[in-house]
Order: sequence, then structure tokens, then C-alpha cells
Amino acid sequence: MEKGVPQIMDITSIKSLLHYLSKNILPSRFETAQQPESNTIQLCFRGVDFQTWLEVSWHGDAPRILKINQPEKIGRESTLSKQIRYGLKYMALISIEQDNFERVIKFGFAKKPGDEIIKYLIFELMGKHSNIFYLDKNYKIISLGKQINSSQSSFRTISTGSIYSEPPINLKKIPTENESYQSWKKSISTVSESLKYCLINTYQGVSPILTTQLEFFSNLSSLEIMKKNIDCISDSDLKEIFKSWRIWINRFTNNNFQFSIFDNFFYCVWFLDNEINSDKTIDLLTGLENYYSFHLKQKKIKSLMQNINGIIFKQTNFEKKNLNMQFNLLSNSENHLAYKEQADKIFMNYKIHKKDIIKGQKLYKKSKKLKRAQELIKERIDIYKNKLDRLEEFSALLENLNSLKYEELIIKIKLLEEIREEICNEFNIKIKKKREEKKYISEIGSSPIQINTPRGLKLQIGRNMRQNDLISFKFSSKGDLWFHAQESPGSHVVLKSSSQTASEEDLQIAADLAALFSKARRNIKVPINLVKIKDLQKITKGGPGCVSFKKGEIIWGNPTRGEDYMKNNLKALI
Repeated sequence: MEKGVPQIMDITSIKSLLHYLSKNILPSRFETAQQPESNTIQLCFRGVDFQTWLEVSWHGDAPRILKINQPEKIGRESTLSKQIRYGLKYMALISIEQDNFERVIKFGFAKKPGDEIIKYLIFELMGKHSNIFYLDKNYKIISLGKQINSSQSSFRTISTGSIYSEPPINLKKIPTENESYQSWKKSISTVSESLKYCLINTYQGVSPILTTQLEFFSNLSSLEIMKKNIDCISDSDLKEIFKSWRIWINRFTNNNFQFSIFDNFFYCVWFLDNEINSDKTIDLLTGLENYYSFHLKQKKIKSLMQNINGIIFKQTNFEKKNLNMQFNLLSNSENHLAYKEQADKIFMNYKIHKKDIIKGQKLYKKSKKLKRAQELIKERIDIYKNKLDRLEEFSALLENLNSLKYEELIIKIKLLEEIREEICNEFNIKIKKKREEKKYISEIGSSPIQINTPRGLKLQIGRNMRQNDLISFKFSSKGDLWFHAQESPGSHVVLKSSSQTASEEDLQIAADLAALFSKARRNIKVPINLVKIKDLQKITKGGPGCVSFKKGEIIWGNPTRGEDYMKNNLKALI
């Protein structure tokens, strides 16, 4: 697997988490369920002195089961979560089953501990074939994550009301600690392939990440032993891999698990700290949750960035096309005098025929029409120029958000979603949203950055159009000061000087931050408009954050100095 892509949760990781759950939450009462995304369900269980939230995802790129902290209430009204919530109400989770190296997990529910199991939740965490099933005691499907029809699978079709059938039986060999080196070598040498695929194609439970772990554990990463053809690997190197192989089986069988990060990106649940030269012990459950939380958020941020950049690029080309069209019309309209002169020549002739009169009248009419159209065309040119300027502002906000690391990842995601929503609303763009984005978006808005000056005055910095609008008008007082890079798109910065008089140092810091949060932040010095809030006016027909002013002064901001101040006075919560 590549770096930068979240590691697939393999059978070893799944078993490590299920081992904890079996020991610590059985039995427990089912509390509630919610579906924050179309392919993710969150379940809550309560014991005598604990509450446990689990998140199960059947997304093809990152199927997983995790213990998580109590999440935000999003997705309680989805059909799947409603059916699970009402169907399992007051019921007890009394069993968790998972067979050896199969990635199928079965939760059994009864009215109370000791009673017969009457409901099941089954999670199949098998890459793109992952799914979730809610069954009755006869294994009839009450609800499921995704339907499977005959065109998607020739082995089984699954739909609501049908009887659940298990995935195809895995016919590969089961890894055992008692197998000899000769037998193991013979088994994986049947086909002449790379060692990685020999292991994957021969034994159950072997995933690409496990082969990476075995290679690392054996200190053979530098040789890239897993990529070599098995016939080209020395017996000594193969024996080192076999030693690691037996250690893995032993720890898998005996539930000896511990979370660790290796190779600076990948994680493992069967290495010990002294085996990777690490003296920092990480709790397994916390480690798994933090790993997937971080990398999935990073993936979403990347996706949102690409989506918004695509929208801006497409809309910019559209507005430029319209602007060029208006310039062509303006150029044609400037020929109105030529049409008038042609008509004048016709009527200056001594002999005029009826057809000449008709032609002359048409030329006069065309000349007047073009003359009248000039003002309208100029107005439209101004409109399209303003639209392009607004797109530049959105692009600057996006660029600053991408390069400056001052928000938690979840806040960054929220800011990106808000910026996308603002662009779409302002330019009347309709985009296809995923189901989770339509139904489960949180109503909580992001907040502007707030930081203190050296003398204790508050500074507010907008990171999107809505925030710019709020700090400039709703949150501001008459004595406050407004800062913005001159003739350069960027964030609004407001110095709360109504509480006490601002010093030269306060003004300079505000100017430096306005320079930093602008498109001109790569310059050494940036001219900054300093305006009193009372002299700031909102442009009625403009979008959020559109302002005008008549009085103001120019001071110079230093983006580098602004960045240093941010680093020293605001923690980066990443």
C-alpha cells in the first residue's frame, strides 16, 4: 500500500479490537444508533459503569470497526439507523463472534443475558465487498447497508426480506504455528511469484499490510524482500521471514496485541515497543481511533479542496467567456457612427428610391440600437468583472486555508464545506452531493480565529465569506478598526479597539495578519487598508463579505512577521 492512503484494517487489527470488546462490553444494553455517513453506522452500548460507542464502516476504501468517543448527533433519521434503533431497543448484546481469519463479525442480541438470541448485526469488512446486515433470529434480512443484485455478484444476491447467506468459503490454508519451515516454504513456492503474493494467495488472513509488517519486523525492508520473486530469495532471508511469521501467528492466536506506529506512517497491533525502538506506549483503542480519524479527515480535506478548486476553475472560465463576449459586443457597438454615416450618405443623394429609404432607416435604427446597447454592455462587463473578482476572493480564502495550519482537521473540513456552499449559493451552482452531505450535515457553523495583541486587545480573522461578514458588521462596535489587503483578495481582520485605545504595536500586528491572510502573503510588504468600522458599508447587492468605504488610510503589513506572531500565540490544533 502507498503512503498517504489510510491503511486497510486487516484481520489482525479487527481481532485485536474484538478481543477488547469481548472482554469489556459483554454483556451490555443497546442504547442507540446513528448513521453519520451513507456507509457508516455508529452504535452505543451501556454497561453498569460504562458507555461504549462503536463505529462500523463498510466503505470500500476503509472498512473498519472502531471504539470511538461519543460523537456528534448526526444521522439519527436515516432508515437503517431507525430500524436498528427501534428493533434493538432495550435488548442486550450477549455475544461477539468472529471465525479465525474471516473478516465477518457477528453481534448477537437477546432480551436479557442468558436468553435466546433473537436479533443479529453482521459486519462483513472485506474491502469493496464490505457490508452490514440487520437480521432476525431466522437470519432473515430486516435491513442492510447495500443491496447486492445478480449483476454485482454471481455468488449471492442480497436484498431486504431475503435469507442471509455467508460469503464464499475461503479455501486457502489456515496459518498454524506448528507448521515446519520446509512445509511453509513448499506451500508458498507452488507458483513462481513475488513473496508478497505467494503469501497472500496461499494463506488465509494475509493482507498486503501484513507482508509489509513481516518485512519490517525481519529487518529486511531495505532489501524490499516482499517484491522479489520467491525463487530469487536466499534461504537465510526466507528463514527470517518465517520466524516473524510464527511470531505473528503466536500473538494472533494468544490475543497478544499492542498498538504501534512504524515506518512513520503504518500501524501494527502485534509489534512490541522494544521491537521497533519505541519507548512510547500507545493505547490500542485510542491508537486505532486516532489513526483512522486523522487520515480519513485528511482524505476528506483533499477531496473537498479538489472539488472546490474544480468549481472555481469551471466558473472562472464561464465568467471569462461571458466577459469576452461582452467585449466583442462593445467593440461592435462602437461602430454605431459608421452605420449613421452610411445612412447619411444615402439620404444625401439627389435621387432616392424607396428601397434606399428602407435601407437608410434600417441603418439609422441599427446605429441607435448599438448606441443604446453600449451602456448596458458596460454594466454587464462590470458585473462579470465583479464575479471574477469574487472568485479570486474565494480562491484566496481556499489557498490560505490550505497553506496555514491553525485549525483542527474537523474545523478545516467545516470551513471548506462552508466555502463550497457560499460559492454555490452566490453563483447559483448546483452540485451533486452525496447522501450523507444532504441529510447529515451539522448545523454548527465554524468560528473566526480570535487572537490577542501584545497589549491584550482582541483580533478577529475571518476564514470564509460568512465569517468576514460577521466580524465586520454583526460582531463589531463603532470604535473597532477594520483591516484588509489593498487591491488583493483575502480575509477581513477586525481589531477590537472599542474596549481600549490601540497602540502602534496593536495596529502593526493587525496589519501583519491582514497581509498574512491575503493572496499577497508571499510579498515582503503588503499595503493594508485601515478603516474605522463606522466608515465601513455593506454592499447591498453584493454577496457576504462585500464592503465599501470612503475614508481610510494605508499602512504596511509584513506577512512573515504575522506568521511568526501566529505561531507564537496560537496553538496549531492539527
